[in-house]
Amino acid sequence: MTKMHLISLLVGSILSASAPAATVYVSDIQFVAIREGQDNSTRAVERGIKSGTPLEVLEQSNGYSKVRTPNGAEGWVADYYLSDDMVTRDQLDELQKRLTTAIQRRNNVSNELKESQAEAQALLNTQAELQQENRALKAQLEDVQSIAEKAEIIVSQNDTVTYQIESLKQQANIAEQASQQLQNNHQQKWFMIGAATLFGGLLLGSILPLLRRKKAGTGNW
Repeated sequence: MTKMHLISLLVGSILSASAPAATVYVSDIQFVAIREGQDNSTRAVERGIKSGTPLEVLEQSNGYSKVRTPNGAEGWVADYYLSDDMVTRDQLDELQKRLTTAIQRRNNVSNELKESQAEAQALLNTQAELQQENRALKAQLEDVQSIAEKAEIIVSQNDTVTYQIESLKQQANIAEQASQQLQNNHQQKWFMIGAATLFGGLLLGSILPLLRRKKAGTGNW
């Protein structure tokens, strides 16, 4: 092992010890394998890592990175298989997923909007029906009030007529009593006239014989 190689290993070890954990992605090339060492001849701890798979960087050395896969396996992979960013195809897949999700959400919102519009229309129809019923009830109430006013007028008129009838009855009773009184007075008057006539007749009947006797006695003298 040359001196330069030892220096590179030492620098790589220092850098790998001080480097913070990062995330890299398998580049858009092929399916790669994660191996136990920095050599393709070492045993693969996991094969068939798909491009775009995120890997946690544990250590870096000599153009290799020690990574941890999503399944928890740890091993080495050449840096040229890795990329700091998601590859274009994976980005397209991610964007397609986001677009599909956005479209689904838009469809859901559209359906909810249609349902809300249908509910709003139903409420408007119900409101129109209630307003129509309210107008009909107001018209009926006005009719009832008009009938009540007419009935009140009729009752008032009936009360007036009843009072007038009672008044006429009282006047008729008074007139009947007055007539009866007049009739009684008239009968009493004729009774008195009759009594006076009878008394006068009796008086004349008793005086005339006396007068005749007196006249007869005077003629004899």
